[in-house]
Amino acid sequence: MIIENHIEVLKTARYFKLVPQGEIRTVLFVIHGYRQLAKYFIRQFQPLTELGIMVVAPEGLHRFYIEGYDGRVGASWMTKEDREVDIKDYVNYLNSLHSTLDISPQIPIDILGFSQGGPTACRWLSEARFDARKLILHSTVFPNDFDFKGNMKKLAKAQVYSVFGDADQFANEEVIAEKTEWMKGKGVDSDLLRFEGGHEVDIQSVGNIYKC
Repeated sequence: MIIENHIEVLKTARYFKLVPQGEIRTVLFVIHGYRQLAKYFIRQFQPLTELGIMVVAPEGLHRFYIEGYDGRVGASWMTKEDREVDIKDYVNYLNSLHSTLDISPQIPIDILGFSQGGPTACRWLSEARFDARKLILHSTVFPNDFDFKGNMKKLAKAQVYSVFGDADQFANEEVIAEKTEWMKGKGVDSDLLRFEGGHEVDIQSVGNIYKC
């Protein structure tokens, strides 16, 4: 007989920061997508430091070779295998990271999730020890199993943005329209931003959110 068991172990997680030279006006957590590493992902957000934004990029707890047994390495937040445990682990990890940074209560905190990082960001928002001011879903949407009703208070305090490229191979116009209506049906009105490009981060669109 095979019996499945779990034990908790210590694990060292990695994250990166971009710190503005002057006053920190906002802290933005950026959650990378599947097969990405935080040290490369965060570089795209360098221009935001000029707006007084400190950018924090946690890295997924699971690393692997992208192709074969050598070469480029990527990270992941979870897979379908033992998913509930992985979700619990990364939510605890992100909450621990937030506590470690010792952010002043006066500084607003925003969360951006790109691709696979979107569901990760949403699930963290649900269990976070703070109320996010902005939730930016870049090339992604809420996970299908997200508890909208149970998280309505948190969502009411966050401005939700959806950012999509016009050539995103994972989200055509029909999918974007369908997901936008789905969110509205759940009581979430998101601001939709579009850009010329594919499944990639568009820093100009993100910057425009903060320049408004």
